[in-house]
Amino acid sequence: MINQNYISKRQLKDLLGVSYSTIQRKFKNFPKVKLGESKNSRVLFPRPQIDEFITREFMDSNSAKPKS
Repeated sequence: MINQNYISKRQLKDLLGVSYSTIQRKFKNFPKVKLGESKNSRVLFPRPQIDEFITREFMDSNSAKPKS
C-alpha cells in the first residue's frame, strides 16, 4: 500500500488542474520532501498541508462551494 501522507508533483498538478511550471512557481517555498540530491530528484508535498492550502485558497470559508 502506498503512503498517502505525501503527494507527487504529478498528483498535485492533476488535483489543481495546473501545469508543472505553475507548481514550480506557486509552491517554491511550500514545505516539501526531495528524494535525492540531483536536479531531477522526485519531490513530494505533505498532503495535509496541501489540503489546508486548497481549502484556504480555493474554498469559501462559509461553505464547501468553490469561490466564484
